[in-house]
Amino acid sequence: MEIKKYEDNLISELELVVKGIISENPKLNIAVKKGERVGDAISKFFENNFVAQTQKHKYFSNSEASPRGKTKNPWDARTDYTVQGFKQDVWIDFKAVNIDNDDTNPDSGTPDKIIKHILENNFYLVFIYVFYRGTDKGLEFVQANDKYVKPYFLKDISPTFRITPANQMQVNGSAEPEYRTREEFLKLLLTKKIESNKRKLKKATEELENLKGGFFKKTRSMEIKLSDLLTENKNQEDSIKNLK
Repeated sequence: MEIKKYEDNLISELELVVKGIISENPKLNIAVKKGERVGDAISKFFENNFVAQTQKHKYFSNSEASPRGKTKNPWDARTDYTVQGFKQDVWIDFKAVNIDNDDTNPDSGTPDKIIKHILENNFYLVFIYVFYRGTDKGLEFVQANDKYVKPYFLKDISPTFRITPANQMQVNGSAEPEYRTREEFLKLLLTKKIESNKRKLKKATEELENLKGGFFKKTRSMEIKLSDLLTENKNQEDSIKNLK
């Protein structure tokens, strides 16, 4: 089987499951106002329903929802995807988007988790976007660009993504994915890691030069000099010495 066909089939099956959940539950009793995000509550709803809907699925089995209270879990839900005896552990990250917001926060995740996933003989993490808006009685799921569900692989993430100094992958929620092969993704990930470390190195070098110049902190809006701290310290010491 061609890799692209295998991936298309996986995405299609995931989309069918999630569309079915929305069809059965077009509205939720979760209060939301314009500008608010209730992504955690919506994600938990889909996690639990995904597990329920895949109990007797043709391809998905052993599905799990993320443990409650475990904020650092690498997936919202996971499932075994088996085709002709070939099994992959597929991770799912649900993204709920309030379409009444002007913009969405960037998605975040550490590249280390997908590297570990690959080393354990897997590959796929899937972002599944669903769209909603607030109503008088809670929220309702709606379409964005004629789709209720927008699933795509992490490997197809928009090339605009970056890796932050805290080692988090970030991409604007409205950025469109771009198909690439698995090999191309691994090469892109390495490139982004290099770019991130170059930025960190540049910042660290600038901070080191500032420190060498006697500045604890030097930005466009703030300067904290060693000499200023020494003066402040002397004033305080003089006040203490004058105490009786």
